[in-house]
Amino acid sequence: MSAKKLFIVSAFVAAFFLGGIAKAQDICTTPVKTESGMIKGLSEKNTKTCVWRGIPYAAPPVGQLRWSAPTPAKTWEGVRDGSVWGAGCLQKGEMNYVNFDPSGKASEDCLFLNIWRPKKAGKFPVMFWIHGGGYAGGVGDMPTYWGDRMAQDGDVVVVTINYRLNVFGFLALAGLRSEDPNKSTGSYGSLDQIAALKWVQNNIANFGGDPDNVTIFGESAGGWSVCTMLATPLAKGLFNRAIMESGGCEATSTLEEGYAAGKAIADKLGCRQEDLDCLRRLPAKKVLSASYGSLATGFGLVPNIDNYLLTDTPLAMIQSGKFNNVPFMAGTNLNEANLVLVLDSELGKIKPDGYQAGLVKFLGISDAEAKDLAKLYPLSAFDNSPKKAMGQIATDTIFTAPTYQGLSAASKNQKNVYLYRFDWHNATLGKTTGAVHSMELSFVFNTMDRKPWSMLMKNHGKYEDEMETLSQNVQGYWVGFAKNGNPNGSNIVDWAGKKSGTVSVGPEWKPFNPDSPYMMVLDKNVRLESVSKEVRDRAAFWAEYNKKHGQFVKTMGKPKK
Repeated sequence: MSAKKLFIVSAFVAAFFLGGIAKAQDICTTPVKTESGMIKGLSEKNTKTCVWRGIPYAAPPVGQLRWSAPTPAKTWEGVRDGSVWGAGCLQKGEMNYVNFDPSGKASEDCLFLNIWRPKKAGKFPVMFWIHGGGYAGGVGDMPTYWGDRMAQDGDVVVVTINYRLNVFGFLALAGLRSEDPNKSTGSYGSLDQIAALKWVQNNIANFGGDPDNVTIFGESAGGWSVCTMLATPLAKGLFNRAIMESGGCEATSTLEEGYAAGKAIADKLGCRQEDLDCLRRLPAKKVLSASYGSLATGFGLVPNIDNYLLTDTPLAMIQSGKFNNVPFMAGTNLNEANLVLVLDSELGKIKPDGYQAGLVKFLGISDAEAKDLAKLYPLSAFDNSPKKAMGQIATDTIFTAPTYQGLSAASKNQKNVYLYRFDWHNATLGKTTGAVHSMELSFVFNTMDRKPWSMLMKNHGKYEDEMETLSQNVQGYWVGFAKNGNPNGSNIVDWAGKKSGTVSVGPEWKPFNPDSPYMMVLDKNVRLESVSKEVRDRAAFWAEYNKKHGQFVKTMGKPKK
């Protein structure tokens, strides 16, 4: 080969390889096309991932679009800066002690999503996160939810979203239903979630995501939202798997209930309920002042059964077999409601000899039901403490039983159904409260060192290896489920950027069904167990209770009037 030809070949090879390296290095900052315009992301500092922040997936729901179904995002010229977090949705502030919202602002203009992807070429499964907060609070960009480590270690694309909350997201009025082309009202936050899923279907491939492999997962109100997405025909074909953390399938309102709450809000705002112009002219902060319910008293405003989003409760729709039948994984924490009960001074006053009377007062049930309940939850199993017994009762009726019912219903049509319970509570307030509500979140995302949960992790150094190992297992199961439709057979590579090579995930997770109810216990020693008869009997009791008295979760067990 002549010197000239050798030079040309060498130059070509160098250009090919150097161009490839440059392309790999620029994967985060090369503008990406979306339906609305181009957006430029950035490299995460401590992981091999790219992030795009504050991408609008729908138009700002302001002015005449307040209390309307989401519409497509507005187009923009040039290249949008994807390093800026979008504003969180307006809320009264009950969640501020855990939000640590990096955007630093809240607005009606809040329909944004964030994306993390591995910093390498490929087509990756998508994990779509729906935050909790009682349908009244929360943000999609809380540090606990940052998806960089899950994206890096699991080889997935992570999407987190904001959606309208409380009075902005779930106000039901007859006038709003009349003007809506689909005769829908009171479920705008749920419609936002569907709009974000549609955005993912149309755009995520440009960010390395596989639109044919989307897993929705969420916790608390995000978990209830997952069940709503399973039930609603509007989400058909938008996702392929579902994970429900500490959620349920019945937190909904009938239109009659929704209208009553809507009238009370309109009256409080000084507008006639039929005067939509009056309501839409009001400043957002004044509307916010009429927000309904609180985290302390249970769900206030929730999705409405309006014969468009839902034709019945999600549980009833799943039980009928008319739902989005995909692999389904769900579970709860061992001591979900204990933190709430620790703060309830009235419960502490109940003496052992007043236990049954306390059940009547606390739950608003009959003496006969209280007698049955006292047998299911004998004080001897709770150190003779009515408060501890009621902690378990609240945990079961709000979280454990609804989860069990939802999985049982789904299992009639789906073999890939999996149940878990998260028990770990070392190095936290757990010595007092146990594995409380949302404690699993930082293990799912591997964000134990990020706020707010880092603030609860006392003696972190002493338990660091234990926490990392558990997070490796939890995140591995979640990612495995997203990839395979079951939580087995996955692994986490270069986990947390600290360990090289491939790390295997814990024991095989067998599917759940009511006749053979297996459950994975996520603790220091991850293990598979059969669900006890005691737990099944309690779930059956609460299923019957809800039929007679309505949805306990909407009142969090406060006495009935």
